[in-house]
Amino acid sequence: MEPALAAHPFIELPDYDRVPGTAAGSAPGSMLLVHGFGGDKNQLRELGDALCPAGSAAFYPSLRAHGASPKPIWGYSVLDFAADLHRIADVFPQEIHAVGYSYGALVSAISATTWGARRIRSLVVIDQSFAAHPEEHEVDEWVEGSLLRWHYDFTHMLDLLQLLEVPVLVLASPDSGTISPAEEKELLARQSPLLTYRHISGSHATCYRDTPHLTGLIADFYRSLPAAG
Repeated sequence: MEPALAAHPFIELPDYDRVPGTAAGSAPGSMLLVHGFGGDKNQLRELGDALCPAGSAAFYPSLRAHGASPKPIWGYSVLDFAADLHRIADVFPQEIHAVGYSYGALVSAISATTWGARRIRSLVVIDQSFAAHPEEHEVDEWVEGSLLRWHYDFTHMLDLLQLLEVPVLVLASPDSGTISPAEEKELLARQSPLLTYRHISGSHATCYRDTPHLTGLIADFYRSLPAAG
């Protein structure tokens, strides 16, 4: 099955893989796993293989300008990346559990706020700040994406996700420096039945690779979710 928009050859769609689940059963259903900046659709494959249960499917997109996906000259805001996922969303099941690492977590959060809890049943954020960090902006070939990421504060999305009743698990490594002490303090204060904050280990570049530890934390989160329906 291809996305409906694939019938229109002038529309460029992101590359993605659909992989049948084989795990004994950690996730409550099908999954959408979105890689970080500089990665591709293979980056979270090991994690998805460990979590996605038999009878479901895991979807792994490559974001624009990553992997085999199109690389337009411009269009690198988080909204553009999320719109690419929306363009292929008709191939996803009606209910899906999203996992995003680094920039992919921000893209997944935007998708969850637009699709709502009836579509995105839960969201796992792996080592991604939602705060503005203008000092991180770089003027290079990614200047547009860098400006539109680092100059804007996205923390309000966590409030929107709670209003939409999308359960969120935020996993962050104290060693990575991605989430500042001030942002961590705010995340801890925001904790509720719909927002959980947990520590993981490693640098930002390596923290997503500790599959056994991540699988345990995410499986615990999935067990805490309310039953569907």
